[in-house]
Amino acid sequence: MASTYYIGQRLSSDSRPCTVRYIGEVQGTKGEWLGVEWDDPARGKHSGEHNGIRYFECKVPGAGSFIRPNRPYDRPNTFLEGLKEKYITNLEATGVPNPIVFGSKVAEEVGFEKVSRKFSELDTLTRVILDYMRIKTCDDDFEEISSTCANLQEVDLSCNLFEDLEQVARICTSLQKLHTLSINGNRLARHQVADPFTRGFSRIKTLRAEDLRLTWEELFRLVNSFPNVTDLSIAVGDLTKFSPTISPRVLDLQAANGLVSLCLEENAFECISDIADLQELPNLRRLLLARNRIKAVYSSTDHHQVGEKLRFSTITFLDISRNEVGDWTFLDDIRDSFPNLEALRISQNPLYGIDGNRNPSESAFQITVARLSRKVTSLDYSVIKPVERADAELFYISTILKELSENPAEQEAEILARHTRWPELQALHGEQTINRDLAKKSNDALASKLIETQVTYGSRTLTKKLPRTVTIGKLAGLIGRLFGANPLDIALYLVEEGIVGDNSTRETLLSDELRELDYYVTDVTAKLIVREK
Repeated sequence: MASTYYIGQRLSSDSRPCTVRYIGEVQGTKGEWLGVEWDDPARGKHSGEHNGIRYFECKVPGAGSFIRPNRPYDRPNTFLEGLKEKYITNLEATGVPNPIVFGSKVAEEVGFEKVSRKFSELDTLTRVILDYMRIKTCDDDFEEISSTCANLQEVDLSCNLFEDLEQVARICTSLQKLHTLSINGNRLARHQVADPFTRGFSRIKTLRAEDLRLTWEELFRLVNSFPNVTDLSIAVGDLTKFSPTISPRVLDLQAANGLVSLCLEENAFECISDIADLQELPNLRRLLLARNRIKAVYSSTDHHQVGEKLRFSTITFLDISRNEVGDWTFLDDIRDSFPNLEALRISQNPLYGIDGNRNPSESAFQITVARLSRKVTSLDYSVIKPVERADAELFYISTILKELSENPAEQEAEILARHTRWPELQALHGEQTINRDLAKKSNDALASKLIETQVTYGSRTLTKKLPRTVTIGKLAGLIGRLFGANPLDIALYLVEEGIVGDNSTRETLLSDELRELDYYVTDVTAKLIVREK
């Protein structure tokens, strides 16, 4: 009967969880209905309306439907019932369940076929994944949980039927060694926890609270129940601002001073300045912002209004991949705003083109490396080698010189304003001469600085413009990377034609790694042959 149901109740039908939003009649039909919002919006038929009449609201448009109260529903579990069903019944019969998905993130379950062979030894488990196990409550016998799960350190309770956060707290209180908790994809309606059970949350160091469909105020209250969290993920939501004008502030969290890693992926931030409050977190090292809408460090309205530039002094790892960055000056602002950054992930942004991968080309990779601080030693999870950095900086210098040489002197300040690392690069690689007269005569503004070099290795030939000042050692490193060869295993030969007669050719081994290229080449073009030593 419909009377056994209530608004906010969590149900599961065919292993698909939903929340009751409406109980009653629907005009034009007979009998009572349950209006539900499915956790998976793809199962929905509408947003709570029928024939122009609104019956309930959905937090996600299109996630609602009407179902009959008398249809069969999955039986809810307690924590231990879900644990035993998963690790005794299900694994023994079917093996590892399917991966679970939050937004575009996939959490894979690995190695649990081994657990199925030891299903009678639940007290040996240190990590369990109990997603979609219809868990709604904690068992009454706390001691049974403690003895059954004596060594449990990590628990994933994602996508279950919890309505009250206190039920989660009761479970955590019973698990004496627990330090990592995932409650992703739950639809908690009540977030208060009675004092006797708050100690269960005080042991949690890593918290995954993704895709909870809560307002910021609700999410703050929930997260604030975990005072000692250092690794926090509140990804997959609609967060837009973490600034001093927003209340409550992230800085007000009990765990604020201890946060080391913060994941805000798949939210709705548009600029780094939208998370200005986070620069005041004293111990934050990792900041994950993938799959937001970020275009710039500063918005077009606040760039000139900020009294003090953003400065995330503690951040050493930043993930800004899969956003909407399309301007190279973004990297200059990142260099200034994250002065101690050591690793950056920035792939799959419009900055790198409109192809499906949006990964940096070779030249884009070089410009990216050259615009970043030398403290950055990892780009998109690849280590930046010293020779790669030197080559990148020389290439970037050549592009700036080209731009300066091809434009009038009165535009120099405007151009250099777009290349804010120019003074530092000049100090590192020597002061560069801008030869505009040469550009007018030859239409090649870099003729005095670059040598157009044809390089042949086996059956492959490439043409590159190389700075005259590049050393033979660095050149070997660059060529090795271009052809996928070990620089220590190759030798470079300069090929000169017509030295003695019209048909004569001379090859000169470039043996001195400390000599610059223009020691051997006096022309504006050169041919090199690469041979294995």
